[in-house]
Parts: sequence; structure tokens; C-alpha cells
Amino acid sequence: MKNQIINVDPTTLIENQVVTEIYPVTENYQSILENIKAMGVLEPLLVDEHNVVISGNLRRQIAIELGITSVPVIVCDNGGLDTDALKLKAVSHAQQRIKTYSQLLKEYEILNELYPVKKGERTDLDPAKKSKKEKRDSLNISKAKLGMLKSIKELATELYSEDTAEYKNVWNEVDTQKASLNRIVKGLKRTKIERANNDFIPSSYQVIAERIKIYNKSCEQMLEIKDGEIACIITSPPYFQMRDYGTGIDQRGLEKDVDSFIKGLVSDFRDCKRVLADDGSLWVNLGEAVLDGHYNAIPHKFVIAMMEDGWAFNDELIWIKNNPIFTQAKRSVRAHEYIFHFVKSSNYKYDTSWLSNLSDPNDLISYGTSGKISNLMSSMDFRENIIRTNSNNMEKLRRECSDKGFHLTHGAAFPLTIPLILLLSTTKPGDTVLDIYSGTATAGEAAAMTGRKYIGYEIKPEYIMASEVRLAEYLDNDDSNLLAA
Repeated sequence: MKNQIINVDPTTLIENQVVTEIYPVTENYQSILENIKAMGVLEPLLVDEHNVVISGNLRRQIAIELGITSVPVIVCDNGGLDTDALKLKAVSHAQQRIKTYSQLLKEYEILNELYPVKKGERTDLDPAKKSKKEKRDSLNISKAKLGMLKSIKELATELYSEDTAEYKNVWNEVDTQKASLNRIVKGLKRTKIERANNDFIPSSYQVIAERIKIYNKSCEQMLEIKDGEIACIITSPPYFQMRDYGTGIDQRGLEKDVDSFIKGLVSDFRDCKRVLADDGSLWVNLGEAVLDGHYNAIPHKFVIAMMEDGWAFNDELIWIKNNPIFTQAKRSVRAHEYIFHFVKSSNYKYDTSWLSNLSDPNDLISYGTSGKISNLMSSMDFRENIIRTNSNNMEKLRRECSDKGFHLTHGAAFPLTIPLILLLSTTKPGDTVLDIYSGTATAGEAAAMTGRKYIGYEIKPEYIMASEVRLAEYLDNDDSNLLAA
């Protein structure tokens, strides 16, 4: 009865383990089930003379689940197919299947094993090798995505055993596309670096000098600072659902929803009101997040919540990025972030006389510098009024940290230009500047280079060590001793 269609009981057929290994699940399972439920199994299953399914594992499984007692089958002479040949048949018969990224990678690995072409080999002069390469590259996936999938497998295998929950979680994230492949690769590389850092970075680290202090703790209660001691606070909180900093489950930015995130931020800024001088300023850089395919007005909700908590909302600057991260979605590439200015009273310190010494011929950050009176551009007076500056380049600091023996994983610092503009306008030399999410102390560098004091709070020891590297020249000139705990 070979090569003829016959009807058999699906329970007598044997699942093809090779196919199951490659395609354990299928995205369109439910639609196939509904079709078979309505129409029955129309396409014959291919089986060998031992009743092992060559093609049709899913149809067999669904037929059994639906209680179908007879399915069409073609018995093929497999000619003694070995495992490799069965894998090739599985791939060739699955061209119409909707596949996950992990399944596409498995298909590539099978084809690459069966049709190997060494890197750099000339295939254009050898028809046999050219044919191998064409078969290997016949998958419906770009080289860029394939390269990232291979990187993900290499990194995940190096970090976790394949039978661990962590390894499976990586591929679940890949297949559900909860994050881009590029982001997953970056996250795995960061985890790899953090593991390497574990042998070098202590569990606690702080920098204490006369003019620069960075505490390794949360900012919720800043007992080290007196009431009204701070002239200006410049800070950029972690953005919502953007990154796990590896400091435990109770991290700012990893709350379950936007409302909880904003409530946590407002709570963090409560003690800021105590330590900030009556004529002081609070500057907060905060970005948006896309959740469930749309924006959530996080910066705007934050401003309203801060006002309800007693802060006066004084100003709003827009930081325009010249080199934003490209995104491809049904919206524009987001090339701006907000910088909000809050104060405690109407008599806050504000002085833009430093603009008279600024060379800004195109009015990129100022307005009126050609006349006798000038002021900062703000996003609220409709006169091309925006801060234009690039996202910060951390490569120099990364190299310096590497020279010290550890790897810097932080990559979200804002440009030095921003804290410089803010503190020059709302502080004077000798004042103390605070950043409650200090990171690698970009605000600290701006304060130190303009003769201000700096206090930072940071929960990640690695970032404090990087801050020490960034601020080395200013710490070297400090007469006090540095303390590391």
C-alpha cells in the first residue's frame, strides 16, 4: 500500500521525535485545530513503513485530541533514512509553518550541519559548494537577525545550562518578542560583564571627600544631609520598565504598573524637599515608555503627581537628541526627553548672567545673546526653544574603568551639557549640588568643574567606582581623605 492514500487510526501512528525536537510548539496551533475540527484532516500524513510520522505530527496530535478515529495517510519508502535525513525532511515539509525565532535557528543549524560552507570559501567557482550555500541560506530570515539569534544562543549557553529556567526564559523572551533581539543580546552581554565584575567589585562602596560625597544607599532618607543644605538637585530617575539593574526585586522602574512607578518616584523626592534650600531648584529628566503598543504619558502624570505633593512646577525644557535610537513602529522616532524644573517657593535662585560669556551664535540653547539681555531657551515660548545635544558617549569612561580592572555596564548617562546649563543657572560657586540617582556622576562632574560641591546617592557599587574614575582629577585635588567601605 506504499505511496497510496489509506485511512488509519491516528493512535496507531508514532510521533516523530525529530520533528518534535525542532518544532515543539507552533504559533498557529489554534487555527489549525479549528480548521481540522470543522473540515477534518484533509492533507494526508506521510509515514514510513514502521508507522513513524515523517510529516504531519501536528495533524496527528490534533486528530487524537479531537477524537478523530480515521485520518488519510501515505506510507512512504523512507529508504532507511537516518536522523540527518529525517531532520532535512522535517525542515523541507515545514515551509508553510509559522515559526518562532528559536525554531528558525534550529532549522539553520540543521542546514548548516548538512550543507557546511566554511567562512571565506569561494562558492561562486564551485557549483557544488554554491548549491550547499543556497540550501543553507534558504531560510526566510535576514542575516542580521540570524546573527543575533546565534549570539543569543552562544551567550545564553555560556551563562546558563540549557536545562535551567534562566535559559528557557531567554528563549521565551525571544519567541514572544517581548523585547527586540538587539536588546536581548545587549542584556545578555551586560549579564556576562556583571558576572565578571563580581570578583572585583565589593558589595558596598562609597566615596567620601570634602567636596565630593557619593553614598552607597537609597535616597529615601538622606540622613547625611542637613535641612536646606542643598542649592540644586539635578537627577534622572530610572525609566519605567527599561532595565533591570540587578539590585534586587524592589527596584525603581520595575514596578508592576505606571501608577506604582510614579508613586514611588514622588516618594523618593519627599526628602528632597527637606534638604533643598528655600531658594533651591529640583531638575528632573524623565522619559516616556511604550506599553501595550502605545505611550502612557508618564512624564505628564509625574508632573501632576509632584504638584499634588506640594512642588511648584516652574519650567519645562526639551532635550532634543541629535542621534536618537532608531525605532520602527507606527509612530515617529522619539528624539526628545523632558527636563522638568520644580521649586519650593517663588523666590528661587535663577541667574543667567553666565550666558553673556557664551558663544552661541545660532541660539541653540539661548535667546538674545546678541543683545544686552539674554535668557535660556525653554520649550514654552515657541521660539525654536530647545536644548540640542547628543546622547552621552560613555566609551571614554568605559575604557578608563577597564584600565582599572572592571567593566562598566551603565549606558544611560545624560550629556555633561545638561547639568552644566542647569546648575550654572540656579547655583553659584561653593553651592552643593545633589543627585539622588547618581549613576556615574555626570552631574557630579559638572559640579566639580564649576566649583560646586556634590553629593550623590547610588545603590550600585559598580557605578560609584565608575564615578570615582570619572571624578579622579577633582578627587586628587581634594585635601581630604577618600573612604571606601
